[in-house]
Amino acid sequence: MVCLPSVIVLANLETKSMVWDPIRKTAAALKVVPNPDDYSQTCREFSWTDARLQLEGLPSGGVNIAHEAIDRSTRARRRSGFDYPSRVMTKKDGLECLFRPRSIAIVGASATPGKAGYMAVQLLESYAGAIYPVNPRETTILGHPVYPSLTAIGVPVDLVLFAVPAAACPDLLQEAASIQAGAAIIMGGGFGESGEEGQRLQDRLADICRKTGIRMLGPNTGGYAAPPQRLVASFSVSYQKLGPGPIAVVSQSGGMSLILACMLENDGFGVSLTVGLGNAVDVDAADVIDYLADDEHTRVIALYLEGFRDGRRLFESIRRATDRKPVVALTIGRNEIGAFAQSHTGNLVGSYDLKVAAFRQAGAVIAENSNDLVDAASALSLIRLPPKPAPGVGVLIGQAGAGLLMLDQLKSIGVDVPKLSADGIARIARELPPMHYINNPVDAGRPTPEFGNVLDIIAAEEGIDAILIFVLHEPTVLDPIALFKERQARLTKPVIYGTAGEDNDMRMTARQLAELGVVPFRSPERAARAMRAVVDDARCRYRKQRRDDAITQTAAMPSLPAGALNEAQGKDLLRAIGIPVPESAVCLGHEKARAAFARLRKPVVIKVLDVDILHKTEMGGVHLNIRDADQLAAALGRIDAIPPLRERAYLIEKMANAGLDLIVGGLRDPVFGPAVLLGMGGTQAEALKDVTMRLVPLDEADAAEMLTELKARVLLDGWRGSPPVDKQAIIRALLAISRLLVEQPVIQELDINPLRAGASGVLALDALIVKSKC
Repeated sequence: MVCLPSVIVLANLETKSMVWDPIRKTAAALKVVPNPDDYSQTCREFSWTDARLQLEGLPSGGVNIAHEAIDRSTRARRRSGFDYPSRVMTKKDGLECLFRPRSIAIVGASATPGKAGYMAVQLLESYAGAIYPVNPRETTILGHPVYPSLTAIGVPVDLVLFAVPAAACPDLLQEAASIQAGAAIIMGGGFGESGEEGQRLQDRLADICRKTGIRMLGPNTGGYAAPPQRLVASFSVSYQKLGPGPIAVVSQSGGMSLILACMLENDGFGVSLTVGLGNAVDVDAADVIDYLADDEHTRVIALYLEGFRDGRRLFESIRRATDRKPVVALTIGRNEIGAFAQSHTGNLVGSYDLKVAAFRQAGAVIAENSNDLVDAASALSLIRLPPKPAPGVGVLIGQAGAGLLMLDQLKSIGVDVPKLSADGIARIARELPPMHYINNPVDAGRPTPEFGNVLDIIAAEEGIDAILIFVLHEPTVLDPIALFKERQARLTKPVIYGTAGEDNDMRMTARQLAELGVVPFRSPERAARAMRAVVDDARCRYRKQRRDDAITQTAAMPSLPAGALNEAQGKDLLRAIGIPVPESAVCLGHEKARAAFARLRKPVVIKVLDVDILHKTEMGGVHLNIRDADQLAAALGRIDAIPPLRERAYLIEKMANAGLDLIVGGLRDPVFGPAVLLGMGGTQAEALKDVTMRLVPLDEADAAEMLTELKARVLLDGWRGSPPVDKQAIIRALLAISRLLVEQPVIQELDINPLRAGASGVLALDALIVKSKC
């Protein structure tokens, strides 16, 4: 929503001076309606910024004179009893006011150079909208008239910047809401990050946002820069040096937002927006991602996120955005372990693992570090492949060593580097001298005039979707600018061009290549990682396109018994949802145990059945290969000795056949909600940590993909004579657990460890189900 009562006031002025005539002319051209009843419609269609940009012949200082006249007119209108009606804004309108404001007020504006309030005003020098410094002790700051309060401005303001102590912010935010401000930025600290008193202040800010609808960035944020609008809403001068570009940076850390933006700037790409979220009390990453998905200046969204409150909402915002433009995500916490002490699943899931799984499932490309993030975003800002499960990459090199580095990286991360066709190889052989390797990668040696012809042949290959090149920067040998200019019309396959040379010379070459749509990188590794990002994005889009709308149905969903579940009850539940379990008997006392033992086929396993004993093996509560009465008596005796001593219940089961042990788990994460885990199981599960995860609900393709992500996936296909396992049975088990978590929100955690997988299906050999306490 755009708000410019300033323009409406001008439409009513009777002044005929040279100052006002151009303004009146512009207002008339814009067909501004001065009727207060039409205020809301006028706000949507016209802006003070538009009027200012169209002024002609305005004398020096005319804008400030105009501001003063507007102020006088507004005060006269207020004295006569007129006031502007409240504007009703959606959340999207509030974000427009935040990131595309037509007017900005600076509370705490200062006339003292170096202070945050001074810098906030100074950094708006290239901003084209109306500026309202607010300070009761000043009259002018950097040529702008100063207002004693927000209320004294007399007109709604799109954005209010706060450069004041934390304690003053809640009351001032309330005042901003009362004058119909659309958004606010609280740049200082001293809130939730600083202790109990700061948290109380932060809670008041959140309450004001909820009750009034004003959108707030921060607190504890460095603000943002939007170079395409020549707008810096911050007190950091470094933002002023950023140039416009196609990449938006969304960071929890204000420092990282600036670092990443500067890295992009140094590589010649620039940014459409770089924003630090700070404490994200109101406006959070999901809000900004949704906004950027519609932003015409942004082609790629780069995320640096540490932690967040509503992971599922963030997941959905990334999922929506990646339908329209690439998202690259970097997060931290690789060594942090989740606080789920009751189950193997919880001990296997760290916050980093689940964040990465969720981002990838939503369609984001995952970056390992800040360099990867910048390289991936840079590449994706210029090229984006169509959705495909395994895009083929052609590799053309001028130096074999660099080619080996790139090929090794591509292969290690699963990028398909297909062999060329026989016809393609024959055509390349006619272009290059003998002894060159010409079957992808193609080693052209030190480039000759035939290098371009070889590139054309590779680009014509049906199985090649993108081309990766690395050549030393020797323009007298190969001029890359001339090479790609000549092929600009006919080269239909996107190219990432890696090279190395003197820095100043390379910077100009990189910029010219980018202008030609060729992605430039200055090392073999960076070029390879960038290609990985392009391929990952195509894979993610393919996965999203083929995702089923409906969840595969298993058995009818049973109800849960009251209270805590023991293993036998857990297995009854698994059996009811279609996951096979061993033949078994629950026994109270030794006599019933002996009777059950006599009925079951030998050998059997005997377990303690106690809801308070979660990990039975460590307590001596599991005894395998029981074949006769003496072994049975000994096992029962050892189980009876487990403290606290009391009458025991026993679970006696038929021993399962040999197979591959997996773990299938479910948990209800406090940030992301329900998720399913698959990993290599058994007693070594927590040591191996070979796991993959997905948020639920799953579809069949999600579950099948989880199997391919295990490091030990080769074991599923049979190993050293063992038969392949029934993968479809594992997939059915994952889908059943997914549905159980969706339909039974009382389940907090679930473990099947192990899930024994064999050629004829799966069998749940253990079951731990933990209900939530509330």
